[in-house]
Amino acid sequence: MIKYLTQIMIVLFPLLSVAQRTAEIVFPSAIEVSPRSVITAFDVIETKNMHDELASQLKNIELGDATTTKIEKKVLISKLRNLKAKFLLPSEMKILRSRQAVSRMELERKIKNHLTRSCENCDLQIQVSSVPMNMTSDWELDLNVDLTKTSVMIPIRSIFQNEKKGWIVGEIKRYQYVPVLNRAVKSGDVITSDLISLEKRQLLNPREVIVSSEHMMGMQAARYLSAGQTINYSDLKKELVLKKGQMVKAIAGQAFFEISIFAQVEESGSIGDVIKIKNMDSQKIVAARIVEKGLVRIE
Repeated sequence: MIKYLTQIMIVLFPLLSVAQRTAEIVFPSAIEVSPRSVITAFDVIETKNMHDELASQLKNIELGDATTTKIEKKVLISKLRNLKAKFLLPSEMKILRSRQAVSRMELERKIKNHLTRSCENCDLQIQVSSVPMNMTSDWELDLNVDLTKTSVMIPIRSIFQNEKKGWIVGEIKRYQYVPVLNRAVKSGDVITSDLISLEKRQLLNPREVIVSSEHMMGMQAARYLSAGQTINYSDLKKELVLKKGQMVKAIAGQAFFEISIFAQVEESGSIGDVIKIKNMDSQKIVAARIVEKGLVRIE
């Protein structure tokens, strides 16, 4: 595991664009790989925030062949110097080869590296239970499949013998700190910060569970919610701040020239929604965006 390794940190070209976080690449002091004829950097790393371009670059960096048993730090530095990432390098990396054509440890490592791209703070536990018997050691995975479920099947194929392909069967468990309710709330209650605490939970449906409390503030419970439960997006709804028939102040124009009228709400809505309102003087229906309770801005 990454946290148990005693390593030297080498930072090579750490500056990336603001929109893209710097990748962290760890080369362990000892690593198991499949008995490949060519070992690339992509085969031996543990990563965080790795993007597609960097993954492609790592796949093209050859570190050894079928006879390689160790790689020194100076070799790694020379191979990696043109990449934009933070690297944790050991003084020497030992290469261990599995007896089978497909190393389960390498499989689990590559699946985990892929998943951490979209779930940096997740604690991932991956266990491969079944590997095709006819696979060659020059295999690659197709990870463009649904990996959000606990039980998964992942396509695997031989790079040089296309007729050899099959499925990896495994289990993925995700644990992450997520917002949970301190107490039960009933339908229509507004979610506030004092109702929320963070607890580490297993995510069985990661696409449905809200993982940031920011996405919950000011929302209303769509149904009764028990204390201690994780919250799905379907459990919440926007708070209705205006209801049909209500009188509101409607403003139009810019900051230096603004006019206001009183209008009647023709449809209910939440802050940010565009709704129809009726000008009580002209009886005309116009569109307006809800700014806050009792206030809309004519579009």
